[in-house]
Amino acid sequence: MEAGGLNPLYLGYAKADPRNLPALMRIVKDERVDIIHAHGFGACAWGRVAGMLLNKPVIIHGRCNYHTVPFIMRPIERVLGPGTKHAFAVSESTRRYTIEKRHVPEHVVKVLYNGILLDRIPLVDPKWVKSFRAENGVPDGGKVVGVVGRIVSHKGHLDTFKAVRALAEDMPGIRLWVLGDGDYMPVLKKWLKDNAFENHVRLFGFRNDVMEIIQCLDAQVFPSHFEGTPNTLFEALAVGNCIVAAPTDGQGEILEDGNTALMYALGDSDDMAAKFKRVLTEDALAARLRENARKRSKDFDGMKCIEAMQQTYEAIMRGKKP
Repeated sequence: MEAGGLNPLYLGYAKADPRNLPALMRIVKDERVDIIHAHGFGACAWGRVAGMLLNKPVIIHGRCNYHTVPFIMRPIERVLGPGTKHAFAVSESTRRYTIEKRHVPEHVVKVLYNGILLDRIPLVDPKWVKSFRAENGVPDGGKVVGVVGRIVSHKGHLDTFKAVRALAEDMPGIRLWVLGDGDYMPVLKKWLKDNAFENHVRLFGFRNDVMEIIQCLDAQVFPSHFEGTPNTLFEALAVGNCIVAAPTDGQGEILEDGNTALMYALGDSDDMAAKFKRVLTEDALAARLRENARKRSKDFDGMKCIEAMQQTYEAIMRGKKP
């Protein structure tokens, strides 16, 4: 944001700290804010309270489905949900969660898939791909599976580790690349050490060049146990990757088994391994999945998301009293 000429303003407190409310209200007043657009449970709570106190319209933006609402947020959502007037959800399943678990009126919540800006995708040189794979331990003829995202327990990394380990017996050249960071990383490292599988897995951590690196993959997996609709999925579609995915929430909505991806039973590492084997050994299948992924990505140009938000902002402002 700063590189783009924008100056983020920070409240400076943990999300449950009550000092967030006066700090947020001060920013809204000082910056003459017209609309509060909130993401996340804490932000949506403080944002809606500030909106009520300052008579400002508030949009809440649901981005993930949990099995339930966090305990501390349940009474807050029961109080604030029915009075919410504007809400987005990143998938139809997230929309249902927002209605049923967060008590937001059904007519208020609109599905808005994120998408990415398709005209800003960096395409890499095949020579660079070959060099980068070699630099990161991929043997000649080896195959690379990749998983991208925050390293947290519900993202399904351990399922992926087990699936790749099962394949390694017949495909010793297979490698798994993990891009991302998070507080679950020590668990992953311990599993790799305990199972003597460290030589098959490359933990990249946080990277700014993810869009380039995923173009080195032979398959990209989306193993989350619960999810909204991850931006990483739109990126994989846009570069034409072979996708193996669980039918979790938004993933199951925008992917079609056998057409744009191979879908496996959620949490079933054996089924995941079977799907990996197909995309890594059946060239015609891989080519079809890649081509269909590129075509499907056109439905998720990020400009559509931006335009929908802008239209919502304009409609809210037209409806405000002078």
